[in-house]
Amino acid sequence: MNSRQSSLSPCDICGATQTLSLTIHNIRHRAHTCRHCTNCVLKQHPGLFCPLCFELHDDSPLPPHHRLMCVRCPAVAHRSCAFPSTNPSAAPAPAPPFFCPTCLDSNFTYFKLPDRKTGAVDVQSAKVLVTAARIAAVSMSKAAAVARFDAERRAREAAVARKRAKDALEHLAEILAREQAEQDEEEQNGTVSAGRRRGA
Repeated sequence: MNSRQSSLSPCDICGATQTLSLTIHNIRHRAHTCRHCTNCVLKQHPGLFCPLCFELHDDSPLPPHHRLMCVRCPAVAHRSCAFPSTNPSAAPAPAPPFFCPTCLDSNFTYFKLPDRKTGAVDVQSAKVLVTAARIAAVSMSKAAAVARFDAERRAREAAVARKRAKDALEHLAEILAREQAEQDEEEQNGTVSAGRRRGA
C-alpha cells in the first residue's frame, strides 16, 4: 500500500475519510494499529482528557475536589471547566451530576468540519485536533516501547538459542571425532593382528 492509498483510508469506526475529518490518526488498540478520525479518537479515549477544555490529564489523576466524573462513562472533566467559580479560594460546593457532551447527546461530535469556503478551523476544533494527535502520539509511543522490549527479548532468546546450537554442534563434533578415533584405532589394531598372523 503506497502513502497515497494509506492517506485515503477511512476511519475504522465511523468510516469518515481524510477529507471529511481533516486528519486520520494511527492508534494502537489491543495490539493492533487502527485508523481513527479525530472525533473517534476522543470518543474512544474519554478518560484521557477534559471534554470541556480538551487538556490532556497527566499520569497522576486529578485530586477529587478538582475533578468531575461523568455519570455514564469514564470521562473526567476539570471542575473549574464545568462550573467556573468567581471565587477560587472558596470551598467547592457539592456539584450536581455531571454528564459529558457525548453522553448528553449521542450525535455530538467534538470536531466541527472546516469552513467550506475558507477551509478554516475554529479554535475549539483546533484544540480537539491537537488533543487527538497527542493521544495518538502517546499511543504509538507506548506501542513502540512495547515493540522495542519484545524485539530485545527475542534477540536475547535468539542469542541463547544460538549459543545452545553452537554448544550442541561442538559436542557433536567431539563425539564424531571420538568415534572416528576409536574406529581408526580398531582398524589399526585389526591390521596389526592380521600382520602378525601372516608373519607367524
